[in-house]
Amino acid sequence: MSADLKESPAPLAEISQAPNAFEAFLDRNQKGIVVLAILLALGGAAAVILRGIEKSRQETAGAALVKADDIAALQAVVSEHANTNAAGSAMVLLADRQWAAGKQDEAIGTLQKFIADAPSHIAIPTAKASLGSKLMLQGKSGDAAKIFEELASDPSAKFIAPFALISLGDISKSAGDADKAEPFYAKVNTDFPDSSFAETASKRIATLRAKAPTEITPPPVAPTPSPVENPNSNPNAGSPPAPKP
Repeated sequence: MSADLKESPAPLAEISQAPNAFEAFLDRNQKGIVVLAILLALGGAAAVILRGIEKSRQETAGAALVKADDIAALQAVVSEHANTNAAGSAMVLLADRQWAAGKQDEAIGTLQKFIADAPSHIAIPTAKASLGSKLMLQGKSGDAAKIFEELASDPSAKFIAPFALISLGDISKSAGDADKAEPFYAKVNTDFPDSSFAETASKRIATLRAKAPTEITPPPVAPTPSPVENPNSNPNAGSPPAPKP
């Protein structure tokens, strides 16, 4: 046998039987991996359960809101179903009921609390519009204008922006500033021509600079003269002669 054959290396098919790095990792951490798998499984199950509970909670709150038809019932929805979509919507409705009942300050407080506590609620633009309108009715035009300006510039409140612009125009018009009011009305027509408020804006513009008719005192009405009788006249004049006996 030649020297080359005697000095040949180990056969290529000879593979080390020692565990590779991954198998060694599994051996060292098998218990931890099992525990982690169990925790992940429990976490997934818990997430499903929590979603189910939250869905049921939201549905229960919604059903209570549908049945609420007075101030007390709406207040119950707010207190008993806190942090639900229905509770937020109930606060907007509650404010309207409070206002109608003459509780104006309570209504405004309800809206302010809702806006502060649930800024991401879908009903926030509606609540802000309601709050701005109520402040206008109380004569707090400055506070109302700030709210309407927020709505007019909020991309998520486009559906109510025309109303906000009309309100801003009305505030300026009431203050006697027609030059400031007109651009608000015009913006409704240019930016929201298909809005139901476009016609309202056009009417506002048409009458914006019209002056109210001046009241004048009507001239005195002369009294109608009464007929004057002639004392020398014969009351029987013109009457047919009396028949002869």
